[in-house]
Amino acid sequence: MRLVWACCMIVLPSRLKRHLGRLLFGWDIHRTAYIGRSVILVRHLSMGPGASIGPLNVIRDLEELRLGEGASIATRNWISGWPLSSEGFTHSPNRRPSLILGKYAMITVAHDIDCSDRVELGDYASLAGFRSTILTHSLNLVLDRFVTGPVEVGSRSAVMSGCTLLSGMRVPQRSIISAGSVINTKLTEELTLYRGNPAQPIRPLPESLRFFHRGEAGADSSRRVATGQP
Repeated sequence: MRLVWACCMIVLPSRLKRHLGRLLFGWDIHRTAYIGRSVILVRHLSMGPGASIGPLNVIRDLEELRLGEGASIATRNWISGWPLSSEGFTHSPNRRPSLILGKYAMITVAHDIDCSDRVELGDYASLAGFRSTILTHSLNLVLDRFVTGPVEVGSRSAVMSGCTLLSGMRVPQRSIISAGSVINTKLTEELTLYRGNPAQPIRPLPESLRFFHRGEAGADSSRRVATGQP
């Protein structure tokens, strides 16, 4: 039944989506939040003031989708989890299939995000550009079993186009991941540019970089992306 309602809600105005989501599913959606023509099939959705989900996204099989104030998911993203009721990850009993975006965090265009376990972007963090992949599950070849691990992108960090982030990895706060990089080890140094396969620290970044101070002096017009809002 949830699938039927999710499909029916695609064509409804954002105002009606908010109302039906609260009524049917118990979603917590602020009156200023916006939902475009996307498939949203999650157990619980919460959206803060000014948060937005643009058109042509598919978001399914998550226990929780949470967007903080001003957070945004732009368009053509495929975001999928693995239900807790399934038996696919019996060796990861503490996993949480969820996507959490902090205040003014953003996911831009055409990314592929596996939320078998938690994916979290901190405040003002960005999955920028297009066609990056986040994987929260992997095959343990030694034990011959599937396992999961959360992926975190620290506050005010940016992951550029075509990157791959593997399960259990973390991007430090105030760091930049160069386009096409692969993160398969935990990164630790803040204020650093990372690049390569595997991603390695290339050079330190100045603390004065404007990207690291987004939102500190009022609204930042540079964060606007095409979300399909009217």
